[in-house]
Amino acid sequence: MGEFADDTVASLRASGLRATRPRLAVTEALRSMGGHRTADDVHAHLAGRGITLPRTSVYNSLVTLAELGVVLRADVGPGAAVYEVADRWHHHFVCRRCGKVSDVACVVDAKPCLTPGDDLGEVDEAQVIFRGVCRACLGGSAPD
Repeated sequence: MGEFADDTVASLRASGLRATRPRLAVTEALRSMGGHRTADDVHAHLAGRGITLPRTSVYNSLVTLAELGVVLRADVGPGAAVYEVADRWHHHFVCRRCGKVSDVACVVDAKPCLTPGDDLGEVDEAQVIFRGVCRACLGGSAPD
């Protein structure tokens, strides 16, 4: 496991996960790519670096990592879900014109930051997705 960062190994173990090669590779890929990435993005990134993992292993690793809070999964609308390393809890803004996904700070910085008015059961997460037009699109310049 010498090819992977010690903090990634520690993060997985702290979450109760074995630090398997696919989980480490997927977490490291997300960390190195930054931003909001699909399973296909992660798979292509790994393949480009000579790390061969089946696409299903990448997807399954992302699902497991998201369930345990190592990565964040954001359902930003039609298309594939996007993932990122879970350094802090936050929400997302999705531009209706260019599709760019941006982080939005959570006012309480922890989940769940919202609870439903009705007693539906135990809520452990609430994702807020803001939609609109980003500053770059409003100003006519290309998004970052």
